[in-house]
Amino acid sequence: IGMKPMIAALMGLTISVLAEAGQWVVYEPKPDKANGKHIVMLSGDEEYRSEEGLPQMGRILSQTHGFKCTVLFSQEADGTINPNNQTNIPGMHLLATADLVVNQFRFRELPDADMKHFVDYMESGKPMMVLRTATHAFNYERNKQSPFAKYSWTAKGGGFGGVTVGETWTYHHGNHGGEATRAVIDGKNRKHPVLNSVTDVFGPTDVYGVNPDFPSDAVVLMHGQVLKGMNPTDGPNLGKAIMPLVWTRE
Repeated sequence: IGMKPMIAALMGLTISVLAEAGQWVVYEPKPDKANGKHIVMLSGDEEYRSEEGLPQMGRILSQTHGFKCTVLFSQEADGTINPNNQTNIPGMHLLATADLVVNQFRFRELPDADMKHFVDYMESGKPMMVLRTATHAFNYERNKQSPFAKYSWTAKGGGFGGVTVGETWTYHHGNHGGEATRAVIDGKNRKHPVLNSVTDVFGPTDVYGVNPDFPSDAVVLMHGQVLKGMNPTDGPNLGKAIMPLVWTRE
């Protein structure tokens, strides 16, 4: 299927959903399953289709696990979802009502008023799940004088990723598009509740590299092993060391 027709078809489907719910999507749990918790999901990347994946995750968490889930989108002024729009993500004020934020941004540069909602949540001490490119969630190129430019991935200390999860964008450890990832559970942390029911994880994305000063206070739950190809059955590339892949940090 051609890229333009595919995007047009997907955009048409997504826009119809947004037209019903406004500028973001809300998944309400069934009353008999509602647990009273609210998850806000931040989609906004040009590579991993978070505008498709996070709504799927939101619906599962809502219908199966009883969470209210709200998904925000990078979009144009007319409401058209566009991951390439780095500056317009309506609904950031909803973070004030969140019990958990799932962050899948990449190189966003939000207006100061919207970014303040993000920082207020971050500084509240509530949990945030940071996925893949969100280690480099922000990139301030337009308004370098913003008080929030310190969260840019190029800022001293690694910006948002450096001061929170402990790592910003560094390098592709595996060959991008040629070497996939096998996740290996860390033996001493195998009973961590995040790993409940987790046995086997494969990803077609490559392993990210981490800096030598990777934080010692991070609890590594899974390590990324570089594979020789892009299939789950491909063997490991033993010439490349494993890297932290999933970890927690306070």
